[in-house]
Amino acid sequence: MRFKVPLLMMRMYEFFQKYFIITLTVTILVIKLLIVNVPNPSAPPEACMDMKGEGCGFIFDEAHYIPAVRKLIRGEAANNEHPPLSKFIIMMGMLLFGDDVGNAVGWRVFIAVFGAISVMTVGFIAQELSNKKSIGCIASLLFATDVMSFNLSSVAMLDAPAMTFSLIAVYFTLKKRYVMAGTFISLSLLCKLSFLNMVAPILIIVIVQSLKGRASKLDKISSLFGNLGKILLPAVAIFLFGLWVYDYLYGAFQTPFDHIKFMLNYHSTLKYTNSSNVDMPLSWINPISPFKPAPYYVETVKSDSAVYHPIAYWGIYSPLWWSIWPLVPVYIYKLVLNIKMRQPVFSEVLILSWVAFTYLPYFPIAHILERWVFSFYFYTTVPALAIGISRFNEWGDWMATVLIAIMSAQLVWFFIWFPVKNDVYITILRLLNLPA
Repeated sequence: MRFKVPLLMMRMYEFFQKYFIITLTVTILVIKLLIVNVPNPSAPPEACMDMKGEGCGFIFDEAHYIPAVRKLIRGEAANNEHPPLSKFIIMMGMLLFGDDVGNAVGWRVFIAVFGAISVMTVGFIAQELSNKKSIGCIASLLFATDVMSFNLSSVAMLDAPAMTFSLIAVYFTLKKRYVMAGTFISLSLLCKLSFLNMVAPILIIVIVQSLKGRASKLDKISSLFGNLGKILLPAVAIFLFGLWVYDYLYGAFQTPFDHIKFMLNYHSTLKYTNSSNVDMPLSWINPISPFKPAPYYVETVKSDSAVYHPIAYWGIYSPLWWSIWPLVPVYIYKLVLNIKMRQPVFSEVLILSWVAFTYLPYFPIAHILERWVFSFYFYTTVPALAIGISRFNEWGDWMATVLIAIMSAQLVWFFIWFPVKNDVYITILRLLNLPA
């Protein structure tokens, strides 16, 4: 009998690991759907066709995209500085669930679905890299509880679908299904062009996969070019075709190349005049002097001497962002060590390249080109941190301790900064002497 309890516990643990990612994904989706209509518009759509309308219920850049989608529904080209796919995803929700006073469900419902799918995909990528279900569970939880990621994938912006398609492309690349990976790269870029920075780590995966093994150098080079073609050709073809369809239907541009030129020219003009008004990239990961949280949509209520925020969508960092400081040196050390010992370096190369290509380019963009950058651009780096730091659980007691500390802080942080709070929630925060 004494052996049955440990055996039962082991089976329960295996069951928990097996279904945790799916359970977490469904839970996150349910939470998102419970708050999907908060805030909602008190003004009719006709009064909210620009960014300055009162009572429109817009959160952050919804002020750009909801009016643009309304124009697209009318057959008018709009917001051509960005590709169209995310806006058509938002449009589908508005057509299905309506767009009127008191109803913002259609704006955000499919964005919420994409956000939940991203949580699941991050876990699957982590499992693929580590071959351990527990690592996938940790990575999914860390990504799901990142406040910025949660908020961006709960509101009608372009980023969540672009992220989901990029992550799926990474997963298919890891599985060596290159044509599918290229297809999802194109879908990501048709959502938002800035997700081009996700292409580099995907290509790194292809290069490593193609050049490893015992084949001759000529065969490896041939395999590399063949695999790159399988990814890049469908990615380019579908992206150009998608833009062409939009431009043809809406009469926006003569060719997709004209559209691409317009987008690049438009964004190249977005320059700041005073750097003190810009949250520079280093502040995104600086726990000592972080950027000031951006109020995407904050309602303030005053009761006696208390001030609290029942709705508070903040653009804010999380402890996961600061994990970049232990992660990068540990992964560099592991990379060098594995090279010396002739051990596989695949996961180290992927995580380091993912962080480098999605984060470091913003330094010259901000400091040399003097282009506006925003803290939510770090969104593409967050999955790499979640996946990378989750592997600390495999590498010794002190690293596991660091991971536990980050996870604990992340969960507390998410509880404090969750965007929609009822009276009970606020009461609990105040009893704990936490910001409400």
